[in-house]
Amino acid sequence: MDITNEVLDKVFFKDGSFRDIYVLNVNLTEWQKCLDWIRTSTMDIVFYKDGEVTVYEETDVAYFLKDYGKLMAIHINGVQINCHFWSEDQIEFDVEPKEVKSITQAIGVFDFMRNLSKILGKESILTWENMPDWRLVTVKKDGTFLFNI
Repeated sequence: MDITNEVLDKVFFKDGSFRDIYVLNVNLTEWQKCLDWIRTSTMDIVFYKDGEVTVYEETDVAYFLKDYGKLMAIHINGVQINCHFWSEDQIEFDVEPKEVKSITQAIGVFDFMRNLSKILGKESILTWENMPDWRLVTVKKDGTFLFNI
């Protein structure tokens, strides 16, 4: 993967919106696999309930999906990747572009996507906010990247 300043500028440009990372057409088993991977990793994670930091002993993804207000924040190289538990059939994260200031930080986001795709055996996509059909980056299930910029 060759990440340049051009990629950084065309993917993480500052326009006031977030970039979303999706894995589409998932089921509860795949959601659980995603949650287990993140919770057992060395990634720095913080859970929130209605905007307040909280601790969840619960490990069943169905618990997180049963009501809104729960958020899992993952911190990678100074970038916060937020996991939203909004839908059973899609996994959604978001990233604030203004936090991605360097190639190293962009690589951290892309490595997260690559690992996510490999663990689930599915594509992950990075899109404009709330626009899963407008793909900026697609990571195939084998970890290869397609940049649509």
